Amino acid sequence: MFVLLILIWIIAINANHFNGGTINWMPVYPNDTSSSILITITQSYSWVYPTVSCTTNIPTTGGSSSTTLNCIANCSTDGGYSNHLISILTDCTSYSTSLNMTASERSVNVTLNESAYFRISYDSSAWRSLENAATTNNPGWSIVSLIDLRRRPDGIFNTPPVAKVTSPQYIIVNRTTAIQIHVSDVNANDDIRCRWSSKNSSNGVDECGDICSMGNASNLISLSGCTVTFTPKKSGVWYAIAIQVEDFINTTSSQPLSSVPIQFLIYVLSTPNCSQAPQILPLTGCLEVKVNVSVTFTLYSMNFCNRTKFIITDIMFTVDITGMQVSSLVNSTANASLVYVTLTWKPTTNQIGFQQFCAVAYTNEMVQSDPYCATFTVMASETCITTTTSTSTTTTTSTTTSTTTTTDTTSTSTTTTTSTTTETTTTTDTTSTTTETTTTTTASTTISTTSETTTSTTSTQTTTTTTTTTTTTTSTQTTTTTTSTTTTTTITTATTTTTTSITCVTENH
Repeated sequence: MFVLLILIWIIAINANHFNGGTINWMPVYPNDTSSSILITITQSYSWVYPTVSCTTNIPTTGGSSSTTLNCIANCSTDGGYSNHLISILTDCTSYSTSLNMTASERSVNVTLNESAYFRISYDSSAWRSLENAATTNNPGWSIVSLIDLRRRPDGIFNTPPVAKVTSPQYIIVNRTTAIQIHVSDVNANDDIRCRWSSKNSSNGVDECGDICSMGNASNLISLSGCTVTFTPKKSGVWYAIAIQVEDFINTTSSQPLSSVPIQFLIYVLSTPNCSQAPQILPLTGCLEVKVNVSVTFTLYSMNFCNRTKFIITDIMFTVDITGMQVSSLVNSTANASLVYVTLTWKPTTNQIGFQQFCAVAYTNEMVQSDPYCATFTVMASETCITTTTSTSTTTTTSTTTSTTTTTDTTSTSTTTTTSTTTETTTTTDTTSTTTETTTTTTASTTISTTSETTTSTTSTQTTTTTTTTTTTTTSTQTTTTTTSTTTTTTITTATTTTTTSITCVTENH
């Protein structure tokens, strides 16, 4: 009984653990002129967490029928690969407890003969229970990659495209969803095409195992370019998708230079309580970085749902950059609708050129954002070349002062009246002198004084009376000064954008 329980436990662990993946390769030196060519073969897979934990040598458990990537076609021209088979084991690169997902990858170098042409495959089981699988009993997979070391018409060795997509993809029932497979190719002028993988392809190879058909959903799904469009009618079910990404020397060629597999899962959600997807906000600033210089960026995601009920639980990287460290998810203290992760990276010399990552955000209802991608330009030590936006601000201040002054004059008027009566008996000699003096003007005040003097001389004198009456009237008024000052400030901002021949910030949505 004890042995039986252990056997059941092992079977349970081995089953339902695979989420899909891809196998890629590239020549280390595309312009190599020797007959022995060094290539790098990279395997990237997604697994069910915690059935497959985040550790080295993944999968440590599983139903693998083989532990190596085997040659399955044209093996007589495999350039010596069969003598140096590569293990299917990979190493954990990230995991998510909220999404029950473990991601793994491993790159291995191998030297092959020039003109090698063959196909390698990772065959195993088991997918989880699938709506479109050919069998319900541990459906298996076959992931096939074409390696071609014959020189291209332009004289170099081909570098195949790189295909990435998050697995699983979560879509909503009765809603049309477009799932874009992210494809990049260093041979910029190649024609990239995507097609469904085939159970019995033109080269006689099984490219998809038990997931070569969409079953009852065949009329609900389509592939255009490298975008899968699906309108599911049933919720709570899983589908597995198998696609080959191929590059051609031009649009008229029918012979692929390479064929890269990409397989992933789709889960159909019932209508969520909040179906508004989160959004990853674009990185700001120059994305041009230098070798051996550490850089740090903050990647934000915005939640548009009621955050008391629905939250962003994860930001997953569908395409990552070797050596870039990603922090745990942090809630913003400045804005409760924002969460973020911090990206830290120190580029190396073998990363000179373009390096890209892509990320997707998820809510606790598994509603996912559109993928966000950013491309960095890695340079040795040159001055940053980028799109520069300079802003100059001119401030003009004008001041208008209005002064109103009211001045009332204080005037003092003095009137002197002299009355003289003189009686003489004999001879009268009268001298009359009038002196009028206008004297002082001070602070708008004018004082006028008039004096009159009469002198009488007689031999027989009867002198009489001189009466002087002086009346002074003073009127005082207050001088009032009112000053009104109005200041007007005008700010003019001028923005000048100068774009050099190379733009270092490249963002794709």
